Amino acid sequence: MVSAGNMTSDNYFLLRRINADHYTAARAPAYLMNALRDRNAAILDFGCGFGQLIADLQARGYTRVEGADVSPEAISHLRDRRVTVHDLTEETDFYESRGGAYDYVIMSHVLEHFPKDAIINQLKRIRQLLKPGGALLVMAPNAQAHTGAYWAYEDFTHHTLFTTGSLYFVLMAAGFRSVEFLDPDCTADVRSPLKRAARKVLLRIYRFNVAFWNRVTGSAFHAPSPQIFSYEIKALARV
Repeated sequence: MVSAGNMTSDNYFLLRRINADHYTAARAPAYLMNALRDRNAAILDFGCGFGQLIADLQARGYTRVEGADVSPEAISHLRDRRVTVHDLTEETDFYESRGGAYDYVIMSHVLEHFPKDAIINQLKRIRQLLKPGGALLVMAPNAQAHTGAYWAYEDFTHHTLFTTGSLYFVLMAAGFRSVEFLDPDCTADVRSPLKRAARKVLLRIYRFNVAFWNRVTGSAFHAPSPQIFSYEIKALARV
C-alpha cells in the first residue's frame, strides 16, 4: 500500500477489512483516463494494493503497466496473476534501478500514509522515476471536503490530509515544474449533461453557503488555493 517502514504492511488490509474481492468491479475514473491518453505509456501504480487500477488499465489496452507495494498479501495476489509488481520491502535500489523508467506514476491515496517530514523527500524519489516530460498523478484525501475530518481518522495509518494549497506546496517543493488540479467539480464521471449541470449549480450553492458562514464567523481561505470540496484532491504534476 505504501513505502516500507511507514506502516504495518503485513496486516494492513486485514485490519482495514479489505481484500481483493472488494475491487472486482473497480474502474479507472474518467479524469484519470483523460490524462492517460497514450496506451503505450510506461505507467507505475505506486502503492497499487490488489492492482484493481492495473487490471482495468490492462483491460483497456495499456500494456506497460507495473505496480509497487509493500503488502505481502497484495504482492502475492498480483504475482499469481502475472502482474509485474515491485516489492518495496525487498528492492532496496528500486528508485535507482528504475530511474527515468516511467511516463506516468500514479499515487492514489498513498501520500497521506507518509509522515509529514518524509513527504517532500518521497516525492523527490518519485520524480526520479519519471522520464523527462513525465508526470505524477496523485490523489489524496481533502481536508476541505464535506466529509470533514473523517478521512483523517477512519484510516489509522493516515498521517495528514491535504488542501489544494498544501498539495501544491509539497509537489513544487519536490521539484515538479507545474501542478494542475483535475476535475475540481467532481463531474468527470457524470455522463448525463443534465445531471452534470445540476451538480454544478448545487456546488455553487454550497460554495456560497461556505463563503457566507466564513464571513459571519470571520474565517478565511488562502486566496491563491483553489477551493475543492470533494473527498479527494486529484492533481497532475509534471517533471
